[in-house]
Amino acid sequence: MDVKKVDLPCADGKYTIQNTLKRHINLHAKNISTSYTAEELVELLSRLPAFAPKPVCKFIINDRTLFGKLEQKKESSLFIRHKFGKKVVQYQMEQLQSVDILKY
Repeated sequence: MDVKKVDLPCADGKYTIQNTLKRHINLHAKNISTSYTAEELVELLSRLPAFAPKPVCKFIINDRTLFGKLEQKKESSLFIRHKFGKKVVQYQMEQLQSVDILKY
């Protein structure tokens, strides 16, 4: 059996993930949620492919802490499936204060 060594560009503290669409995404070794604003992070989460598992996030909306998964984003609305709920709840983007990814 022939084993081939693959070079990974991890020397500068970055990881490279190759998705099935042959695009490369560079992620810093730091916490991903600290390097983006809440709006940018919601945009990234909404662009995940349909077959990818959705990460569990902590949303702070109107000084309330909510745990759940971002299902979709349409214009200025967020649709969040709460951690133990079966329904998807709609929130306004203007109400969003922060987003943290807890478990991917």
